[in-house]
Amino acid sequence: MSEQEKQDVNEQSVDAQRRQLLKFSAGAVAGAGVVAGAGAWVKNRMDGIVHEAFPCEVSADFKPMDQRNVNQTYCISKALQEKHPERNLNFGKESMGPIQPGEEPMHMGEAFQSYLTSSKRYDNNKIGYTQLDYALYLAAWQGQNTMAPLSQAGVPSQGVLTWDQSDLHKHRYPFKDSVEKVSAIKTAAKTFGAVRVGICRHDPRWDYNPLYNALTEETLSWEEDFPFKPKSVIVMLVDMDYLAVSCAPMIPQSSTAGVGYSRTALMAGSMAMFIKKLGYKAVGATNDLGNSVAYAISAGLGEGSRNGALVAPNLGPRVRICKVYTDLELDEVAYDKPRTFGIQEFCENCKRCAEACPSNAISMDDKPSMGPTYPGADDPEYAWEVNKGVRKFYSDPKKCLKFWSENSDCGACIAACPWNKPDFWHHRLIDASNTFTGGTVHGLMTKADILFGYGNVNDEEAVIKFWKSGFSGDFT
Repeated sequence: MSEQEKQDVNEQSVDAQRRQLLKFSAGAVAGAGVVAGAGAWVKNRMDGIVHEAFPCEVSADFKPMDQRNVNQTYCISKALQEKHPERNLNFGKESMGPIQPGEEPMHMGEAFQSYLTSSKRYDNNKIGYTQLDYALYLAAWQGQNTMAPLSQAGVPSQGVLTWDQSDLHKHRYPFKDSVEKVSAIKTAAKTFGAVRVGICRHDPRWDYNPLYNALTEETLSWEEDFPFKPKSVIVMLVDMDYLAVSCAPMIPQSSTAGVGYSRTALMAGSMAMFIKKLGYKAVGATNDLGNSVAYAISAGLGEGSRNGALVAPNLGPRVRICKVYTDLELDEVAYDKPRTFGIQEFCENCKRCAEACPSNAISMDDKPSMGPTYPGADDPEYAWEVNKGVRKFYSDPKKCLKFWSENSDCGACIAACPWNKPDFWHHRLIDASNTFTGGTVHGLMTKADILFGYGNVNDEEAVIKFWKSGFSGDFT
C-alpha cells in the first residue's frame, strides 16, 4: 500500500469515528429531550446548581494563605530569598521538582528573573518565538505594567489598584435597595468590559493573610494596614482571544494573557473608582490580596478545574479574573451563590491539560484531594507554597515556573481544555450535556475533542493562522 493510500485509509477511519461520535452526541441530546427547545435547555443546564456554601469541601482547620509563601511573591522578594535559602536548595534544576542526589539546585528568584527577561531570546527562525511574536507580547503587557505594575505577581496597592481612599465621595448615593445596587454594579462592570460579574460576601478564608509587599519588603495586616473592613467582593471576568490561546505554549498565547491582565487592571481600578464616587470604600485587585479563583467560585462564575484555573461556562479556562473589595453591603438574598456545572466531575475523567503540560506540573490523580500528592508534597521545605485543606486537584507550581523561565509563559493547559471552545451552538449543547452525563460520556467527549482537532499544543499552524486572522483583504 502506498503512503497516499495509507493516508486515505487513515482519513476515512477518522471521519468514521467523527460520524459515530456525532451520532452519539445527537442521540444524547435527543434523549435528553432538548431538540425542540435546545436554547432554553442549554441555558438551564449552563446556569448550574446553586449552593448555599462553598461547593468544595474545606477542612475545619483551614487557614488563609500567607502571602510570603506565594510563589511569585517569594520570587521577587530579595528579603524572603535571603531568609529562606533552603527553599532554593530543594528545587531541582533538571528534575524540575524535588532536588535529586547530586543534582544542581535552581534558584527560584533567578528562574523568575529569567522569565521576566525572556523576550531578549527571540529567534526569527523559530515559529512562535520570533521578534514579531515578542513585540506583540511586550505591547500586550504595556497596560498592566503602566497601570498596576507587578500586581500580577501579587504586589498590592499599585497604580489604579491603590489602597488610597482620599478620593472617596463624602456623600453616599441613596440606593433604594439591593436590587438597585446589584443592577448598578453589574451594569458598570459590563460597561468596563467584563464578560461576567458576580458579587459575593467577603470571605477571609480566601484572602492572603498576612499580606506582603515584595517591593517594600513590608508585612501588612488587614486589621492595621488595609484601609477598611471589606463586606463584599465584586468579581469580574475578561475573556482571552481563542486563536491566540490556540498557539500555546508559544508566545502569541502570552500576548492575550497580557491583554487580559491589562484589561483586568483597568476594569478593577475603574470599578473601585465607581464605588468610591458613590460614597463607599473600595480597592481593586488582580493577583494581589487573595485567591481570585476561590472568589470567582464563591460568586457563582464557574468551578475550579484540574489545572487549578477557573472554568467558566461558555468560556472555559480562557478567562482572567479581577476583584474589588468594598464596604458596600447587600441584603443576604442579593448576593450571588456558588454554582456547580459538572466541571470538576468532567475533570476527573479528562486529563488533557495534564497530558499537555510540558513540565508535568498538573496532577494525573483520578480524584481531587485535600492536599498535594506530587513528589515532594510531604517535604515542608519543598512544598512550602501549598495551602492545603480544600478538596481539589493540586499542581506543582515549581515545575510550572521552571518551564515559564525557559519559555516566557505557557497556557498549554488552557489550550488543551475541552471546555475551551469557540462559542458555537453545538459546543454549547455538548457543554450542557456534560453537566449531567457520567464518566463514560465524558471520556467520549474528550476523544471527540481530539478527533475534531481541538486542544492541540505546540501547533505551528495555529501561529500562522493567528497572524493571518486580522487581515481579510487581497492586494492582488
